[in-house]
This record gives sequence, structure tokens and C-alpha cells, in this order.
Amino acid sequence: MTHISKTIVGTEGSELEGKLILHCITSSISCYLAPQISRKLMRHGAEVITVLSPEAAKFVHPMIFEWATGKVPITAIEGKVEHVQYAGLSKDKADLILIAPITASSLSKIANGIMDTPVTLMAGTALGNKIPIIMTPTMHEVMFHNPVISENIKKLEEYGVKIIKPRIEEEKAKIPSENEILEHCIQMLSKRDFSNKKILITSGPTRVYLDGMRFISNPSSGKMGFALAVEAWRRGADVKLVYGMTSISPPSFIHDKIQTETGDEMLEKTIEILLQEKIDYVILAAAMNDFGPEEKKDKKVSSGTSWDIILKPLEKLADKIKVVSPETKLVLFKAEYAKNDEELVQIANNRLRKAGADIIVANDVSKKEFGFESDFNKVAIITKEEEITWVEDKKIIIAEKIFNFIKKM
Repeated sequence: MTHISKTIVGTEGSELEGKLILHCITSSISCYLAPQISRKLMRHGAEVITVLSPEAAKFVHPMIFEWATGKVPITAIEGKVEHVQYAGLSKDKADLILIAPITASSLSKIANGIMDTPVTLMAGTALGNKIPIIMTPTMHEVMFHNPVISENIKKLEEYGVKIIKPRIEEEKAKIPSENEILEHCIQMLSKRDFSNKKILITSGPTRVYLDGMRFISNPSSGKMGFALAVEAWRRGADVKLVYGMTSISPPSFIHDKIQTETGDEMLEKTIEILLQEKIDYVILAAAMNDFGPEEKKDKKVSSGTSWDIILKPLEKLADKIKVVSPETKLVLFKAEYAKNDEELVQIANNRLRKAGADIIVANDVSKKEFGFESDFNKVAIITKEEEITWVEDKKIIIAEKIFNFIKKM
């Protein structure tokens, strides 16, 4: 009989399908969050077995982890020799060891080859077998900055262990969010087919000011651009993100990011990056303003007066990319309103040729179930060879398919 908790497997994604993850837990106070981390991994397709240190089992009862994962947790190494079964030279070995949270004590033990708990023994065995390991240190901030802990973290990183930096809040080094931990697990187990590639992505809306406080913008949420940044990061790329005033926060694990407000700022920052370093791919997913006022008022226009505004076309970032950096591969997005499929493809093809782009992704934002603020979209992916592929799915899945096309270039 299937355990009731198994019903959540794959409900949010399939990125970890077919992967066995040992989720190890030590006795940080944040271990009360561990069951939800296990379930987050399961929701993205993973099979999860939990491993508890004796002290962690005092903080959160093992029965909670059995409920969370549908599997009895490992709380002691017994006759099954579990550390050999799951971290040794066995057909049952795990694909990944996640230790979240890990205390200063357990981290230091693993760094120095001490294996006296189920967690440290599992990790020590996995290190010898080159199984990927991710750790999320959590402790008081002053402990995290202890030079011995810093040295042990450096040592573990030299051994190939991925350390997810904690959130420093209220003088504590706190465990990262479930989503951030999930993304590091997905990245660790993903194909790194864009390693050593630099990818610049624009995302979200821009503004153009009419007077000192009023502006024109659009409903772009930035979700598509952020999904592209996540997919590029998962596949090992060096991601640079330039984004507008979005309604959601950009991915916390994308560290090289710049927020802009106006279209002029976004254009300027993007060109500046292209002039400073070699960028392999530029993906323009931002919804930048096409029009701006012929004359901007320096002060606020009084609400008691009439106001005629004449809009003029603005220069397009897309037309500058190949001029500034001819070798950079260019992917454009083209949003249209109330167009049939044939019209949309024709307009997108014309735009692709004008900008000298390699791929263009076109969609119709008039349908409420797709487009700007939705998690879903329906797009036509069109190459310069006029290959056309329609995709209707979640934006993160569309991002994956776009990168599959980019890989073919």
C-alpha cells in the first residue's frame, strides 16, 4: 500500500524525478523546518529518506519525518549498514546528500573526518564515494564567523561540498528558504551544459516618466525573465540579470543582478555590461516601453488642467545588441495583442530579421490565462532558420525548452 504522503510526489515539477536524496538533519533549532524541506523535494519528484542525528531526534520526533516522506527515518546505523547501502558502493546509493540544517559541530566533524552519528557517518562515506553533498549551516552569527568554522567550510568546499550561505538576520545565521534549497539541489543534479557561458537576461517592466511623478508602464511581472534566469543558473551558466520594478522578487540565488526603473536605465546598464565583458547570450525578456513623451515636464502637472501628451517611438535595445557585440547570440521576446497564430508568427519573424536575432519567442498577451502576470504562457519559439515550435506550459518549463533551442545554436 502506498503511503499517503507519496501523493504529493511530482505535484509541482519533475526536475528531481528518479533521484534519491538523503535529507540529513542535525540539531539546529531550525530543524523544525526540515519536514517541509523534505516535502518540497518530493513535490519536485524526488524520493527522500531522512537521516537524523540523536540530538535532532529530540528536537523533532522521527514519526514526523515518517509522515512527511512516507519512509521510516534513519536514526541509528544498524545491521543493514545503512551508510554503506545509501552512500557506499551500492546500487541503492543516493544521488545527493542534503544536510539541512547542519550545526557548527556536525560541520566541523565532517570536515575533520569524525563520523560518530548517522549524519556524520553518512556524509563521511559519501565524501569517499564522491556523492554530491549540499550543506546549509545554521547557528548564531558569531559562531558562523568563528575562524575555525570558516576554515572548515573552506575545507569542505575544497572537497567538493556545496555550502549554501545562510540568511543573516537578528544576529543569527538562519536556514535559507525551501525554494533556495530546492534550486541548489536541482542545480547539483542538472546537466551543466551551459557551464562557462555568460548569459545576460533582461526581465520585467520599465517606466517612462511624463512629469515629475507620473509614468507609463505595463503589467509585466518579470516571471518569464526570472524563470529564464533560474533555468540558466540550473544549467551552470554565469547569469547576469537586469530587471525592472517587478511585482515579485528575483531569485535570491542569482547574485549578479541589477534593478533598473526606466527603459533608459535598462538600456544603459545592458550596453555597459556588453562593453565591459564578453557575453555569450543575451535574452531580452523585459517588456520595455516602446513610446515616450516628446516633452517631459520637470514638475508635477496640476490635476486641475488639461494636458496633451504626444508620444514618440523610443530607441530599441534589441537593435543595439548585435551592433555593440556582433558575436553574442541574441534571443528576443515579442508580445502582441489579439493576433491570430499566423499574424503573430509573421510579426515575430519580421522583428527577428530586423534585429539580427537568432531566436524570437512570441506570445499573445490578450488572453488572461497566459502572458504577463500568469505562471503559464503559450508561445511560439522561432529560429532564424524559420523553425517554429509552439509551447503551452508553465513558464519554467518554457524556459527549459527555450534553452534547449539555444543549445542547438
